[in-house]
Amino acid sequence: MVSKQMTPEERAKVFKALADPRRVEIVEQLAKGAQCGTVLAETLGISVQLLSHHWEVLVQAGILHKERQGQLRVCSLDCERLREAMTMGGAWELSLAAPEPPKAAAKKKRAPRRKTA
Repeated sequence: MVSKQMTPEERAKVFKALADPRRVEIVEQLAKGAQCGTVLAETLGISVQLLSHHWEVLVQAGILHKERQGQLRVCSLDCERLREAMTMGGAWELSLAAPEPPKAAAKKKRAPRRKTA
């Protein structure tokens, strides 16, 4: 499935969400695989209520998916959307792959002029 390219506003929302170190920790844990809230909160040493707050910010940014499985709330990372935000929609990768501009030719030094009598 081909998704539409993220707007600058959507990318800014992702970066704003990742500006909090705790949310970066959450993303790092979810990069290893989907987890339920109680296990993730315990792993990070935070309350489920605090985790829920951070989850909502990340869900609003569009990089996490939260679903209910019985009594558990399981969250997973949207790696493609996160990658798209981080690479600026592919522009970053293109600029890294672009050839370097030609270097300016070094000027030749002239031999000093001889004084003529």
